[in-house]
Amino acid sequence: MPVWIEEYLNAGECGKINIPKRVKKQYLNLIPILDGHDSRWYYNAKLASKPIEFGEKFCRQSKDEWIGQPLQYLLWQKAALSSIYGFVERGSDRRKHQNNLILVGKKNGKTTMASPVALYETAKKGNEIYSAANALQQSRIVWQEAANMLAQSPQLQTMLRKRQFAIQNIRQNGFSMFMPLANTPEVLDGKIPKVVILDEVHELTQALYDILHNGQIAIADPLLIMLTTKGYVREGLFDSEYKNSCDIIDGIIPDDRKFSLLYELDNPKDWLNEDVWKQANPSLGTIFTYERLRQIVQEAQSKPQSLNAVKVKHFNIGGVSGDAYFEYDNINNERTFDLNRFRHYDAVGGFDLSLTNDLTSFTTTFWDEKEGEFCVETMFWISQNFFDKVSKDERMGNVWRIWVEQGFIRIAGKDSIDYTEIVRYVCRMVEQYDIRYRWIYYDPYSARYLVSALHNEGFREGECLIRCPQGSKTLSVPFQKLEAWLREKKVNYRNNPVVKWCLTNVAVEEDTRNKNLLPCKAGHNNDRKIDGFATMLNSFVGVIEHYSEIVG
Repeated sequence: MPVWIEEYLNAGECGKINIPKRVKKQYLNLIPILDGHDSRWYYNAKLASKPIEFGEKFCRQSKDEWIGQPLQYLLWQKAALSSIYGFVERGSDRRKHQNNLILVGKKNGKTTMASPVALYETAKKGNEIYSAANALQQSRIVWQEAANMLAQSPQLQTMLRKRQFAIQNIRQNGFSMFMPLANTPEVLDGKIPKVVILDEVHELTQALYDILHNGQIAIADPLLIMLTTKGYVREGLFDSEYKNSCDIIDGIIPDDRKFSLLYELDNPKDWLNEDVWKQANPSLGTIFTYERLRQIVQEAQSKPQSLNAVKVKHFNIGGVSGDAYFEYDNINNERTFDLNRFRHYDAVGGFDLSLTNDLTSFTTTFWDEKEGEFCVETMFWISQNFFDKVSKDERMGNVWRIWVEQGFIRIAGKDSIDYTEIVRYVCRMVEQYDIRYRWIYYDPYSARYLVSALHNEGFREGECLIRCPQGSKTLSVPFQKLEAWLREKKVNYRNNPVVKWCLTNVAVEEDTRNKNLLPCKAGHNNDRKIDGFATMLNSFVGVIEHYSEIVG
């Protein structure tokens, strides 16, 4: 019986396919089990082959020129499915990989791979199987493909029957059912899903994931399969699952239960190099052609508004919303630092205030001569009423709660921000780290009381406290300098997730006469905040004005 994992790795070693580094590492991590050197887990070749044999025996395709043709899994798909089903516990044969994430470029056959799995599980007895997404239409994609396969298989029709909103096992005492679900709490509550297929995870809310994943707690051998390309929502469910997968594959955290295939470019800058396209598109050359992808890339290069979408969807390069200014790869910096390193240092401060519905933030910027980078420490504050509001948001509520719990955001005041908390923070930074704020740049709008309070603490207005008008004349040059330093990874913002999220929400307005750039909020959604960038930019106005004193 073939071992698809070994065949897949051998094809990579021979140069027949280009396997991305983390996919290869994920499979190599399983080799000791495959060789029988693990006391808890072993590889059951029969169980590994069952879903593959089921799909290729009973299922026919329903799309494009392949309509009616028997399903034939590609090698990468066989390796994936055999890994999900083949590694089991000694004695019980319960699967090792209960939680699975498959990140792959658009049009690489995610749906065609997952739909037969849903039918395979429905053909068993007593299973609840669900495909889920934010919207019912999205969740029905996998379900409808399964229904199309069922309609073409007389053999499957002796076991399964399509209803209006479900595929049911009609055999005696079968009781299994496969349904599509949307993010509707009153429908989701009470579900006990044996198998959950989550489609386009980059769009999903944490709440939807939690309710279905927690619903599997009473299941002895659950299966969760997450399918996705990369998307535009930052610091949400996808980013959390993606980072967790990277940490597990890289050996940073242990987790026997999660299996992840991250088909993405090893170097995002190589997206124009056709030799590496298969790293993000393992089905390239079979399901779709190089010529077609080449055409898409060429069209995007001549239409800049399409370029971001092509990078995100076809090459899994982390993206931000289409109207955002920064490319995610340019602003993503996971470096960090210890604030204790900057005891007795001079610093440039910057703050940006809000009254009710925005973040208030204060940034402290140091120059690290040894590392040749700017180290940026930012703290955020929101009012209690604002926190109560945003924590109920379906998409970002859980993220806001985590940020507060982890200390990236503090609650100050009930109806509006209590600015005495910002004064206490600045004074505490001075006392705890013996920092000397040479200059603190601020937007004068609504800053009167905070400036007065800081002045009373010894930060003299006009000497230390410097007005920073928020127009293009003041901000354009610092903005362009800061953009360049972000791209060069010379701005270490301590991997602060709130700062990173704010960066992904930045757009620009251009002064057509003078070509000056002024940052603004991307889109028209008030839920997107850029305050963390605004306060950073204010501090960098000071950096530019006093560059020779700071950097030397």
